[in-house]
Amino acid sequence: MASHALASRCQGAVTGPVPSLHAIRLARGVRRAGSAASPAVAAALRRLQVRAVAGDASGDAAPARAASARTAAAAAAGGPTLLWLKRDLRLDDHPGWHAAAAGVSGVVPVFCFDPAQYAHLVLPPGGAEAMCRALASLDGALRRRGSALLLVEGCWDEQLPALAAQLGAGRVLAEQEVEAEWNAGVARVEAALPPGVPVERWSAPLLPAHGDDFRELKKAMPSVNTPLPALETLPALPSTASDATGDGAAVCGLSAARLCQLAAEAYSRQLSPALAPVAVAALRQAAGSASGGSFSEEDSTSSRVIDRLPVPVSSSNSTSTSGTSTSGAGAWEAELAAEIAAGEGPVLTALGRYFRHIETSVESGSSSGSKGDASAAAGDDDAPLQADLAAAIAAFDLPATPDGCFPALFGRALALGVVSKRRIYQEACASLAQQPEQARPAGGNPLAQLSWLLTSSGGAAARAARRRKAAAAAAAAEAKDFHEQMAAGREGMTAHGATLHHWRWRGLLTDYLAAEGAAAAQVAGAAERPAILLCHGFGAFSEHYRANVAALAAAGYDVYSPTLPGYGRAEKPVLPYGQDLWRDFLADFVLQVVRKPVVVAGNSIGGFISASLAADYPGLVSGLVLINSAGRIVPGYTPPSPPARASPPPPFVVNAVSQALFAYLEGGLTQQLRRVYPVRPDRADEWLGGEIARAARDPGALSVFRSLFYLPPPRALNYLVTQRFGGPTLVLQGLKDPLNNAPARAEELGRHCPNVKVVKLDAGHCPHDEVPDQVNAEILRFIERSVLPNSGGGAGGGTAAATRAAIDRRSLRYPSQ
Repeated sequence: MASHALASRCQGAVTGPVPSLHAIRLARGVRRAGSAASPAVAAALRRLQVRAVAGDASGDAAPARAASARTAAAAAAGGPTLLWLKRDLRLDDHPGWHAAAAGVSGVVPVFCFDPAQYAHLVLPPGGAEAMCRALASLDGALRRRGSALLLVEGCWDEQLPALAAQLGAGRVLAEQEVEAEWNAGVARVEAALPPGVPVERWSAPLLPAHGDDFRELKKAMPSVNTPLPALETLPALPSTASDATGDGAAVCGLSAARLCQLAAEAYSRQLSPALAPVAVAALRQAAGSASGGSFSEEDSTSSRVIDRLPVPVSSSNSTSTSGTSTSGAGAWEAELAAEIAAGEGPVLTALGRYFRHIETSVESGSSSGSKGDASAAAGDDDAPLQADLAAAIAAFDLPATPDGCFPALFGRALALGVVSKRRIYQEACASLAQQPEQARPAGGNPLAQLSWLLTSSGGAAARAARRRKAAAAAAAAEAKDFHEQMAAGREGMTAHGATLHHWRWRGLLTDYLAAEGAAAAQVAGAAERPAILLCHGFGAFSEHYRANVAALAAAGYDVYSPTLPGYGRAEKPVLPYGQDLWRDFLADFVLQVVRKPVVVAGNSIGGFISASLAADYPGLVSGLVLINSAGRIVPGYTPPSPPARASPPPPFVVNAVSQALFAYLEGGLTQQLRRVYPVRPDRADEWLGGEIARAARDPGALSVFRSLFYLPPPRALNYLVTQRFGGPTLVLQGLKDPLNNAPARAEELGRHCPNVKVVKLDAGHCPHDEVPDQVNAEILRFIERSVLPNSGGGAGGGTAAATRAAIDRRSLRYPSQ
């Protein structure tokens, strides 16, 4: 069973340099083409009357590693602090600013747009606009307090060391990262900085202690860390940097269109040769569709939906700095995620309205009582707009995802760091503690009493809805902090002969087990070989492939085993979990982490998800392996038109059954696991059962199970494998699987899928963990005999048309955070 030891953490910790964390080729080709000092940095440094450090024509030159005599003297005397802002675009609750302002040599806040690092944030719809608005808001807030934001673009490890050298910086202060790729990027910057210039890291944990068992942690944790206030005045920029900041737009010329163009080009360069050529056109097309709005605070605050909403009478604990535009209403669903992330003022304003007035307009419109303080404050003309807002938010609050609007609407703001988890938690708690806005009417008039109970003025019904939203927001902040702290202690660990890393998918943190192919450079054709992607089953996690990852990598293949959202140690926010979400997760994992075609293998429901990936994104998949896969086998299947809808039982039945099954499994999990390991029950050990039980105690775990009741009928497995994918497929079937008639399923798949080869194994439901040596040998044999000979073309073999379809459908089309 996993340890539940707690380690104390300070409220706003600032630490010195830490050892670099291992990352397996996360930035293949450490130097990116054209990554010498950017024109923006060159222009800024020319204002400083110093020479920018430029690379050679190939872009492969390292940044300046030795400071000049002037720079060295300045650093020795305590040069200015370079406050490196990455995904912490705020002043409120920012321990880094407090630590930097305590120095005596000045602070230079800098944001370096590295296109390769930020591609996942700016390429999704609205992402580039959200970043421009957030930067504009931050720059404006800094200027009002006596500072300004220095903007540069280019590779972190070239631009930041060059800037530190020219400014004579004494230290670099940056937020502690969790994910592997961002840790690797910071480590490269640290290695390239001038001698004697350290990188100091800060963090802002909500929970004062960390552990891996949420229930035990909650019992031992009487309170949480409170947010730090924003500094009212900031240190003035050093004279050497004040000219370089310019007016924001003039220095960098950052616009949404430019951000997208740079990110698209960097993203296409990161992909393997098998994917990159066909990705360029789609990426550039998406980049060209971005708005051309410049980096300007005035432009960023015009015509926003959130600015056209009525301002609540009872304001939040934090002041808002958003505008009051009265332009016509737009579609909240389409605009909100980007607009909320437009700065601290907008996000805090939206948070207050989310807590206090989302439900009230609907209630007030249908009752005989008052329309509530929001509508009263804004006037009757705003009532329809408020009702539209309530309806839009309610669209996320479905029976399968109760209170699911919070992660959908505020996820992007959290991803850019315009608001902290601690601020969200405090605002939610303040809303929970709020008293009725209007006292209960005296006397025995039943109509007056009923009006008080039902309307926003009285507050009883509205407060119940508000408490539900506030509790969901507090729980989301708490859960995110729990998972981030847990991940920080595990990133880069060696496990089962491989390495544990972390990655964010649409703001959701998850882990993956990875191993680089042994002696890959010496293996003939290694660059063209596909990677191997392993997908676990229901209730499992990345390390369920503990006996497969390292063994397959030893044969010369890069191997990845990610934890699906909602399982294992991944975050479990309120989302519409199901086969489509998990399929899209795998597609993005291939495009953003693996970056080359894969042979995907999946067990149980992971097999069905793998088949869905191969069917819907064939350009990403060179071969498919099904290990006791879930999924219906329906001869002659054709998808219904329109698609079939789910027919779930009533919500109270779903909740009761989910809770009962959770309690049952938790009481005898190891024994239940041994049923599906009939040949080697010893493999269903205490560690495996303990990890699955630990995950079931995570916040949000129950909602993952509950969402399965709302899934529509899935497509037939044989239809996905043959008619949709059609590429080489291997079926590994444990014949002693107690969950179904395994021999009959193997025969049916072989009969109805001509592209399938069936191999029968003496094992239960999880052959990859029960008889791993046999499974590994069969997968390698399948790749060598059926996949590699067809890697140049053919169905599922990575053809240009199929790959183009995969890129067009996935890489740039993300739903709102």
